[in-house]
Amino acid sequence: MRRPGWLGSVGPPTAGSQARPTSQRDRLAMLLALVTIFCLGAMFFLSKGPAFLMPGPLTSAHAAITNCGGCHARSGSGKLSWAHGLISGDRLADSKACLTCHKMPETAFNAHSAPAEVLERSTERLTKIAAGTPQPQSTWAQGIAFPTHDVVSVGLSCATCHQEHQGGNFKLNQISNAQCQSCHVVKFDSFDGHHPKFDTYPFKRRTRIVYDHASHFSKHFPEVAKKEPSKRIPATCSTCHNSSSDKRVMAVAPFEQTCAACHLDQISGKGRVSGPKGIAFLSLPGLDLQSLKKKNAAIGEWPDASDAVLTPFMKVMISRNERGRDLIKSVESLTLQDLSNASGEQITAVTALVWEIKALFHALISGKAPDALGDLNLGGGGKLSAALVADLTASMPRDVVVSAQQQWLPNLATEMANGQGTSDPKQSSADAGTKEPAVITETAATGTASRASDRESEPDARPETQKGEPTVAVSEAEATKAKLDPPACNVRVFGQCLQFKAQANEAEAVQQLGASEKQTPAARELPRAMRAGLSDVGPPAKPEAPARDQSDELLFPTEAELREIKARTKDSATAAAPAGAPADAAHKPQTNNAPAISIEGDTDPESWAEYGGWYRQDYGIFYRPAGHEDKFIYAWLTLTGPQAPRGSTSPAAAVFDFLTSKDAQGACTKCHSVDDLPGKGRVVNFSQPTAETKRGSFTTFVHQPHFSTLENGGCLTCHAIEKGSPYLKSYEQGNPQSFASNFAAVKKDICQSCHTSSKARQDCLLCHKYHVNGAISPIMKTKNPTQ
Repeated sequence: MRRPGWLGSVGPPTAGSQARPTSQRDRLAMLLALVTIFCLGAMFFLSKGPAFLMPGPLTSAHAAITNCGGCHARSGSGKLSWAHGLISGDRLADSKACLTCHKMPETAFNAHSAPAEVLERSTERLTKIAAGTPQPQSTWAQGIAFPTHDVVSVGLSCATCHQEHQGGNFKLNQISNAQCQSCHVVKFDSFDGHHPKFDTYPFKRRTRIVYDHASHFSKHFPEVAKKEPSKRIPATCSTCHNSSSDKRVMAVAPFEQTCAACHLDQISGKGRVSGPKGIAFLSLPGLDLQSLKKKNAAIGEWPDASDAVLTPFMKVMISRNERGRDLIKSVESLTLQDLSNASGEQITAVTALVWEIKALFHALISGKAPDALGDLNLGGGGKLSAALVADLTASMPRDVVVSAQQQWLPNLATEMANGQGTSDPKQSSADAGTKEPAVITETAATGTASRASDRESEPDARPETQKGEPTVAVSEAEATKAKLDPPACNVRVFGQCLQFKAQANEAEAVQQLGASEKQTPAARELPRAMRAGLSDVGPPAKPEAPARDQSDELLFPTEAELREIKARTKDSATAAAPAGAPADAAHKPQTNNAPAISIEGDTDPESWAEYGGWYRQDYGIFYRPAGHEDKFIYAWLTLTGPQAPRGSTSPAAAVFDFLTSKDAQGACTKCHSVDDLPGKGRVVNFSQPTAETKRGSFTTFVHQPHFSTLENGGCLTCHAIEKGSPYLKSYEQGNPQSFASNFAAVKKDICQSCHTSSKARQDCLLCHKYHVNGAISPIMKTKNPTQ
């Protein structure tokens, strides 16, 4: 038997016998661990920051960042702050730190930074496409191994696509096809493989300019060429389109280069076959004066020959406050020229409307347009700027309104000064004793003056050069003294006292009276019409005032004016003396001819304003468009559009519908489409599409690099005209997304002829951008340093 411990003995080994071989390895491992701990400790104590923890160098765009806590929100700036990241927290905290420098929308953490409703619509559309698209096995396996639906639902972090610490030459905006396919519903291997076919690309909405290419090429251009061969007919698409200013948009050349040859006359009115060439802005609407007289409506003077209607612009101006809006509603159903069946309330409303119109004319004459129309906010809030009011009135000269008032409402100032604008004669009489000091008109030529309130029933027949003379206020005592001590009445004509000013002799006065009888029929009829308007439909006549001085300078010139008239007559006779006449023939005074007060012409006012501007015709003041981009039409459409929903009957909608109708002056909407604003009014598309208007689009295409690939077909290589398409019909409704395109959709086969694995690029980012609304990087800090 062997003794214990012998080599051949049987039994378990002792502890010492197995520890010897492994003790060296243990001591070595322990030593290495101590060295590692010592080195890490040395690094922590000797390094200036936690930069030694970086997994790799930053890209060149971020290389200047030295503080890790600037990007890693939970890291801080201390050497041991990295340990905070081991605790779970906000998974988007680091991405929010990115937004301190990069400007992004509120939807930054949504897929493609797009709104949720946009993503939902896109997903629904792509799901239908995915049902008919075969899915590669590689992408199928990737979707099972790394599901992304939960990641997308809680929000994508920036690091999902933008991987840092890859070195200075790495492109942060580079995204691989595999990254795109990991989230997308439609999965395919390559563009020339199973990429879906194009669906109505690139037309997502109708064009802002209404231009039917099919009808122009097949009808209009050939007709123009037959009538006027000299007119330029576009030979190529580049005649009207170019992409030089914005590479992403094929813009339309200026109007003068493209459309003016055929459409300029339609804008200015030269090409209008019927109807007024100007836009009726102000008017005195025709009234049923007989019915108003029978019902004792105190409207003051009003022309009985007017057949004009109340313009929509006046409705807007009158309804700029609550009282005016109620007034317009109350007369909306009335026919102003037939008030025989109108009720008492309706007659009262018509009377108030008359005084509102008079007040509007008075405000435009006595003040400034920005003061009179500055509150036309149409519910938008705030006061309109003076520049916008100038566009709304097309800088209408004051003399246009003044001349109209002098012919239509010569006693307007007196009526408004007497308080008749209240449309309540009793109130006007009650206020008569509490008025401001009387206002008189002083004539520079004569130095004489008369109270405006005393000239109530007298026509203002002064020359237009004197009708704008300044007014002088006199005290009530002086006015009363003038009434109590009037001059004697020499002659009465039509029941009115005509007091002659001092003349050189009585014969000259008689001569001037005879000259006044030989005026034109219009000059003789005007005072009679004024008196008839006041006596027939005005308020009850007041007791006849004492005789007063008559200062009608046109009928009763002063001595200085008589001498001037004689001198002019003498010079005219000298110039007009026929050859061979007696020497003294040219010096005989023309005592039987009255001085001319107007020059008659064969050109009507509408034709006189052929190149745009204001003119007066009948009982309306019209504006004729001056050409393309007319500020008057543009300002009114811009102001009233947001307050003019389709089908509305408001005054703002009436102006918008009037200016956008098929036969509207200016013909703006013949070419510029009108879109409905969701939940609001409407807008006319005056501006061209730009890259900014393409925000929200997932697809990007630049025209210029493709021009060299076009063959003889030119632009028609990709854009084939759809003949017979109801293109124009689709513009009759306001939804720009519901339309019939003028062109067929671009086919994938056209692009696939070049973009294959063996030719041109076909990666996802070539045609698709990730951030659909763009990203601004970085944000510039412009704050001035503190001194």
